Amino acid sequence: MRLFDFAFVPNYPEPLDRLKALAANEHWGKGGRMLKSYFNHMFDKVMEDGLLSVHPDGQSAVFHTGLLTRSDQDIYAVFVPNERDDAQDWFFRGFSTRDGLGLGDILQGYEELPVRPRFITRAEQAFYAPQSGVPECDWPRLLAENVSRIPRQLIHDATDDRILLPDLRDVGKEAYMDCLDEAARRLADDEGMDRLVEWFEAALDRTLDRLHMDYKLAVPAWHAKGKSVALALPLHVRQRDANVALAVDWDAGQGCYVGLNLLTMEMAYNNARLIARPEATWLVEANQVRSKRPTEGHRPPARSDR
Repeated sequence: MRLFDFAFVPNYPEPLDRLKALAANEHWGKGGRMLKSYFNHMFDKVMEDGLLSVHPDGQSAVFHTGLLTRSDQDIYAVFVPNERDDAQDWFFRGFSTRDGLGLGDILQGYEELPVRPRFITRAEQAFYAPQSGVPECDWPRLLAENVSRIPRQLIHDATDDRILLPDLRDVGKEAYMDCLDEAARRLADDEGMDRLVEWFEAALDRTLDRLHMDYKLAVPAWHAKGKSVALALPLHVRQRDANVALAVDWDAGQGCYVGLNLLTMEMAYNNARLIARPEATWLVEANQVRSKRPTEGHRPPARSDR
C-alpha cells in the first residue's frame, strides 16, 4: 500500500519541512526533493516489513521514519483515524519524538514503539569484494534502457549524428519521453553504442582498481524494483568527477556481481539514503554541488530508482 492510499496527508509535501527541521541537519537537495523521495520509499518499506504499529485502541498508528534528531532521538510519523467516511482510513497528524509536546503523548501510549526497517541482511550487500572480479554487465541493454541517466554530452560525443537530447523543462514530459525512445533506437543502430560501451567499461575498470584502495567507494543502495540492496559504484566517464553510478548486485548462481542499472547522482543518493546517511565523498559532493548550480543537461523526472 502506498502512502496516499493509506492516509490523507494535508498540504503535502509541506509537512516534510517539519521533519527536516526536527531531524539532524542534512543535505536533502534543492527544495528538499530528496527528502520527499526518502519518505515515500521509507513508507513503502515499512508497509512491506509490517512495521506500522496500530495502537490497541485503534486511535493511532505510527512508524519510525528512520531519522534521528540532533540529540539522537527517534522520529516517528503519527496518524489518527480519518473522520471522513469517503476518504482514506487514516489522517496524518505529524512527526514527533517520544518526548515531544502534543504528539509525544500519543507515542508514550505505546508499550513498544516500532523499529526502523532493516535493509542489509548479507555481507555482500554492504561491501564489494574486489576479488570477485568485474561485474557481469550487458552494457548495450543497460545503456539503451537508461538513456535518460547518461549525461547527454556523452551521448552527443559518442554518436555519429551527434544526438543531443533536450532538457525536460524545455519540451515537457511527453515530448521528452518520445525523444528518449527515439534516442535509444538511434543508439542501437549507431557506432556510438560501441563507443559508449568502451567508455563505460574503462570507467568501471578504473573504479574497481580504486576499490582495492578504498572499499567505501561502493555504497549500499536500495533497489526498489528488486526489493533488495544493491551497491552503487561511481563511474567517472570521460571526466574527473563521477557523473553516473552503476548499481550491482551479487548473483549467487553466477558467483559474481551483475549490473542492474545506471543511476544519476541524485538517484544514487536517494537510494543510498534509505539505508544510511551517505558518507562517500563522491556521492556527497556530487549532490551538494548539483544543488548549488542550475541543472545542466537533460533531467529525468525526479524519483528514486525503480
